[in-house]
Amino acid sequence: MNNKANCIQKLVLVVLAILICGPWALAAEKPAAEPKLEPGFVSIFNGKDLTGWDGDPRFWSVVDGFMRGKTTPENPTKGNTFCVWRDGKPRNFILKAKFRLTGGNSGIQYRSKELGKWLIGGYQADIMDTQGTVGFLYEERGRGWLVSVGDIMVIDKDGKKNVVGKIADQKQLIDAGYYKEKDWNEYTIVCRGNHIVQYLNGFQTMELIDNDPKGRMMEGLLAVQLHAGPPMTIDFKDISIKHLPDHFGETKRLFNGKDLAGWTFSSDKNKEAWSVKDGILVNQGRPGGYIRTKADYTNYILRLQWRHLGKGNGGVLLRTVGPDKVWPRSIEAQGQFNAAGDIWNIDKFPMKAAPDRTRGRHTRKMHPSNEKPANDGWNQYEITMDGPKLELKVNELVQNTATECWETAGKIALQSEGSKMEFRNIVLIPIIKQKTKAPDSEPK
Repeated sequence: MNNKANCIQKLVLVVLAILICGPWALAAEKPAAEPKLEPGFVSIFNGKDLTGWDGDPRFWSVVDGFMRGKTTPENPTKGNTFCVWRDGKPRNFILKAKFRLTGGNSGIQYRSKELGKWLIGGYQADIMDTQGTVGFLYEERGRGWLVSVGDIMVIDKDGKKNVVGKIADQKQLIDAGYYKEKDWNEYTIVCRGNHIVQYLNGFQTMELIDNDPKGRMMEGLLAVQLHAGPPMTIDFKDISIKHLPDHFGETKRLFNGKDLAGWTFSSDKNKEAWSVKDGILVNQGRPGGYIRTKADYTNYILRLQWRHLGKGNGGVLLRTVGPDKVWPRSIEAQGQFNAAGDIWNIDKFPMKAAPDRTRGRHTRKMHPSNEKPANDGWNQYEITMDGPKLELKVNELVQNTATECWETAGKIALQSEGSKMEFRNIVLIPIIKQKTKAPDSEPK
């Protein structure tokens, strides 16, 4: 038989195999791809069995690639029972997990402790099939209900819970579809020192600064919950964690929501541009200048929310040094409408940015603008100044970075630059670093 006949015969056999066996003949050769992990994350559930996890086998199993907790009328649990991750007690981390709830109540435990066999107490990212409630922070077998959806809370040193502001509006979250009923949802939990935030499907649902030395936990177990009560099913998949450095200090609120304590003005004239109303720092845009912290800060994560009331300009000045003037030596995290994430170098501040996006003093952001429209909700800036490194994150998207930044103590300033803007929830998480050189020694 010649080569041509051979090829035809092989082709006929392949076609017959597909017709007889159906699409499974090809699908069987191509196993399902594992979910792609973001940089720095490691998977802690393999999707095949409960290796690394420990739960009551009467209730916990692996089904179709996901971890399932299930009770039935014939097989109820007398109390809440947990499947515990046994491979560590994370301290500072970002945890991601997808879940799907059918009936009942569940949760994801973190920084928790073991109180008995499959019995866990501690922080819990609550899972309830209730819009406006799912996403809150609870403390199992501890301080109970902590932070409701939409709130930012400070627990003081005596254990008193204080709601100090709003990070989101419940109705707006519901309208935006922050939770998908009877479907897969993704929790993101971030713990850095005594600062905790939770996100559901990318929407921030709460924020906590826990100053209670007796009540808080700074490290502990991870676990998932199966709640006592009516029959229910909870599924988990794509569980991964990114461990963060152990160098965060006690979180500070730079703006107390009541007055301008801790802040001062670039000039007496600029006082006319700033006021506080309903927990919000209001800037009229004129006269030009800035408001700045009285204290100096070097290494930190700065989180703040802002919104434009017009398509104007503003910004956040970092490591600001020298006399007050327009504009002082610093790095500017741009706040101009639709330009958040850009970097401006002011007065030759020593730093290095991406050459392909830099023109003169200006470094463009990496991605198109991901800001919300003017007068339509709050934006989140998360700015990290860590030694010589700078990172600008806008609404959870990294928009810019820089290196070789001068590691000097300096003020944090908010610009008044012609446009009415509002700010709230200005929070600083200190990064504690060992000194390797004088922090104010300028690079040569």
